[in-house]
Order: sequence, then structure tokens, then C-alpha cells
Amino acid sequence: MEKLSIVILAAGSSSRLGQPKQLLKLGKKTLLAHICETALSIENQGVVVVLGAHCEAIKPTIEHLPVQLVFNEKWADGMGGSVSCGIANLPAEADGVLLLLCDQPFVSAAFLKNLVDRWRSTNSLIFASQYGSSFGPPAIFSKKLFPELTTLTGQQGAKKLMLSHQSEMALIDFPEGEKDIDIPADLALLRRITS
Repeated sequence: MEKLSIVILAAGSSSRLGQPKQLLKLGKKTLLAHICETALSIENQGVVVVLGAHCEAIKPTIEHLPVQLVFNEKWADGMGGSVSCGIANLPAEADGVLLLLCDQPFVSAAFLKNLVDRWRSTNSLIFASQYGSSFGPPAIFSKKLFPELTTLTGQQGAKKLMLSHQSEMALIDFPEGEKDIDIPADLALLRRITS
């Protein structure tokens, strides 16, 4: 059975939100702790969390969890470097990587298990989530794409790879994936979930 590792991207400065989204509360946990615990609840070969902006404030909220913390020195350049940084820290035995964002509050263990099961039953290089007219994380990338993922820099996120390998990509419906936390108006979403 293919061995899966997980990379959680949590290095951004949340400039449009005006406060670190990683520290926003979803119930009694932070958004980042929520996605870390969700990731840890599924079968994996290790969870890597890529930090950057606000690192010293964020670390204490998750360092009690069995995750590997990695600091992306070039976090300000964009998500590409964080993807590359995360992939570079995966164990050699990983056959694939599940990329997760810290600001998708509707990602559940049940959804991730379904995604992983579907990935294992196909030969797809990429298995991504589809929401609205778009697609993206949570997404699984085969080990064959690790070399390409480690070359990402700046604002080039993994979407670039998805587009270039679209014929080898499978999709799973995840309409809730469209609901993320980017701007102050999105904070109402967290209040609705926890009320």
C-alpha cells in the first residue's frame, strides 16, 4: 500500500486578514491545531508543518502535537517556497504527499480518508479537490512529482503543476473547500461553525 506523508502550509502572513489566520479559533482550538489534529487522525508517514510569518507566536500552539515543524526562511516570497520546503523534509519512504492549507475549516478526517482511499485506488499522479469552477488542496501528489514540487518558488503554488498535469489528475468533489479564511468578512464563517 502506498505510503502517504502530509505537508501543511502555514507560513503566510495573512496580510489581507490583518491578523495571523493560523491563530484564529475554531471552537477551543486554533485553525492550525485543528488541521494538524485532523491530519494526524488519518494514516500517514508523518506530518510536516511549514511555518514562516508569526512563527514564534504560532509554534507554542502546536508544538505539543507529534508534527515536524519546518521554517521557510523565504516565506515572504510566496507559497511556492513553502511547498518546496515541505517536500524537502519528507521521509524517503513517502510514495505521495497530501498538501493541506491551514485556512479551510471544513476539512474533516472523513473527507481526507475518502480522498486517500480514492488516490490509492487509482494511478493518478494528482488527486485534487474540486470546488466551484476551480480545484486545489486538499490534494495528493505522487512521488513522481516531488522533483517538480521542490522547484516551486515565489507565488507559484502547486496549482501550476496541477495545470501542467491536468490529463493525469483526478478530482473529488469538495464544495466546502471554497470556503476559506482570507479577509475579515470570512471571520463570520468561523463564528457560524462554532455557534
